[in-house]
Amino acid sequence: MILAKSDGTSLQEHVDDCLVIADQIERAIPEISSIAGIANYFQILKTAILFHDMGKIHPEFQKLLNKAKNNWEQQRHEIYSLAFTYKLCLEDNQLELIQRAILGHHKTYQELLEKYKNSEQIKNEYLTFWQFENISHHPEDYWQNLKLFNKDLLIEFINFIIRKMQLYGIKIPMKQILYEDIPHPVESMVLGWKNENTNIMANNQELVFWGSLKMCDHYGSAKIKEIPVLANNDFEFIDKISEPYKHQRISWETESNVVLVAPTGAGKTESALGWLRNQHKRQAGKVYYILPYTASINAMHKRLAYSLEGVDNPLKSKKAGIQHGKLQQYVYSLIDEEDIGSNLQDITAIYHKMVHPLKVLTPFQILKYFFGVKGYEIGFVNLCGSYLILDEIHAYDVQTFAQIIIMLEILTKRFNCKVFIMTATLPSFMYKEIEKVIMNLKTIRPETEYLEKIERHKVEIMEGDIFTVIDKTWMDNITDKRTIIVCNTVIRSQKCYKKIKELFPYKKISLLHSRFTGKDRMDREKDALDQSTDILIGTQAIEVSLDIDYDFMITEPAPIDALLQRFGRINRKGMNENPASVIICSEGSKYDKKIYPEIFTRRTLELLGKIDTIKESKLQDYIDKVYPEWLSEHEKEYKEILELFRSSLSALQPYCFNQESEDSFYEIFTGVKVLPAELFRDYTEYLEAGNIIEAESFLISLSQSTYLSLLHHKEGSRVEKVRVVRNRNDKFLIEDVLVAKCKYDSNVGILTMEYCDIELIDNFC
Repeated sequence: MILAKSDGTSLQEHVDDCLVIADQIERAIPEISSIAGIANYFQILKTAILFHDMGKIHPEFQKLLNKAKNNWEQQRHEIYSLAFTYKLCLEDNQLELIQRAILGHHKTYQELLEKYKNSEQIKNEYLTFWQFENISHHPEDYWQNLKLFNKDLLIEFINFIIRKMQLYGIKIPMKQILYEDIPHPVESMVLGWKNENTNIMANNQELVFWGSLKMCDHYGSAKIKEIPVLANNDFEFIDKISEPYKHQRISWETESNVVLVAPTGAGKTESALGWLRNQHKRQAGKVYYILPYTASINAMHKRLAYSLEGVDNPLKSKKAGIQHGKLQQYVYSLIDEEDIGSNLQDITAIYHKMVHPLKVLTPFQILKYFFGVKGYEIGFVNLCGSYLILDEIHAYDVQTFAQIIIMLEILTKRFNCKVFIMTATLPSFMYKEIEKVIMNLKTIRPETEYLEKIERHKVEIMEGDIFTVIDKTWMDNITDKRTIIVCNTVIRSQKCYKKIKELFPYKKISLLHSRFTGKDRMDREKDALDQSTDILIGTQAIEVSLDIDYDFMITEPAPIDALLQRFGRINRKGMNENPASVIICSEGSKYDKKIYPEIFTRRTLELLGKIDTIKESKLQDYIDKVYPEWLSEHEKEYKEILELFRSSLSALQPYCFNQESEDSFYEIFTGVKVLPAELFRDYTEYLEAGNIIEAESFLISLSQSTYLSLLHHKEGSRVEKVRVVRNRNDKFLIEDVLVAKCKYDSNVGILTMEYCDIELIDNFC
């Protein structure tokens, strides 16, 4: 038996597993052949699969898999696989496509080049070393190695290939080859490859085909047998909506790309899912439901898992998946709910391997492919002909919005994706930027008659900062109404929480912001959803995070779009007899200008000072009065990022990996993880016990600016790098963790302004 894996999997079995995935890709991502521009795409892909691991027949590689003494010398089996593809009677362009993909299906071309030895090096190494090892040739002599292949095994496998070709109707003749006529793959494919026109801005054929072969190989190795697709009956919950709004019905009947502009509570999610059902009636494709915040992603995942399949624990969903940087903590919270006794690492690993037709995620999980992070080629394969639902597109900063615009342009024009964009508060000048890059775009709005009936929020601007306003209003409002208090910064929200706790020691009060540990953050989100919570205090995390509905709000001043999102957390459905009251403080903190340009906040206060009740039919007018056009500095930044991002994509080449680009992505989009000093002992105990995920749930992600302020604190650094021992499967590894010497409270979060003087001792001493 010819082995493909050290676990005993035969080469024929592995190839069969990969062919199953090729069939699944054809079913689940049918648009891929037209995107690649190859009519017989799947025949060519299956041919590549049949040949991709033939190099493993090499006798020394078989010894390696059998754990026997060998002279394999860490060579790459794929360079030998390539030799046998010359048997195929194919046009040069298709043969070379197969060969390049096979050559790059494990290692990048840079890595193959680093291992490459030319004939002069081979000769010198043989004369100086290998001839004294009683061996007739250098173990890495390419042409001598080809002669070592067992002819009977080659004939056996070639006959297997012929049978498979007949089974799949692949009519590609094969010919005899002479080993001495075959060029060295690195010399012919890597050194001689002209790749000027293969970046995704010019030609994505190479990228998509390479990604397809790698996807078949990876999924086949993981023994995945199915790539699920959404079925029409998955959307039966939509038919249960007895009286859909007109804008929902229009969305459900639309085949083009859509921007839906509608207020909170207008059924935007159902509008998008009905549009999706209509798309899937015509053609299958992966679905990406994109949201800006982790909390909103978790909530939407639970909602979709229940809507599509009726499952209460979304981990059991086969249709709806989730992807974000805090996935382990999310899984941890769900396991707690179910009291599952299984190992958390095992469950998370299994979940990572699950293939879902719909994923809820942040835009950064897609943008990372444009930075060429490892695995980006498979990411782009999954994106071919996909459907993107983007909610709250207005919630991003200038830099991220610019990159999303480029992402949408490339995905709709080069990868045949379709998009459904939802927003309640998108300035007209931003809409025009979307309109520039997405063709066949339809704008849908609720009927004016419907909007004019809605009066959900009554606004009042009250003099003073949030503490002054609380002192003025707590007797009349906070005492008997479920209340939300929104601050613009974490530190402000923590101070507010302490004040409210003093005023109402008998009430259930919860604080929600970004600086909790993973587990505590999940607990705070549950509190926010709990009907018994009397007062919820938070930051922007409340704006578009959870499907919550309170009665009264006090908020620090902010631009109109942010305020409207906050308002949507009270009287959400407009079911109250009278509009819910919102009090807006006239003053914020001195740090607010780092978050919001002062001019937008000032315009908002001027606008709302003339308004008693928010008119839903006037929302676009409100937005455009505050944001009539770009701020000059924002427009300049936006245009510069557009140009730079487009330019950087020319470096995104197939078969290659750009470490600098990946580093750039993580530097831009990820925070700095720190461990609160008070949790150090618990953290190290979990590490030593091998409970890695539980240990990592103690880490908190800080923004670069917050981290630097701690690192360079005027009274001395509040950050210390400490060495710890991590137990991974009984293998002990030494690594560093950044410890923040700040106090931590499970109800308040990390207190970056309060020093915690705890001696930290390395746990490997």
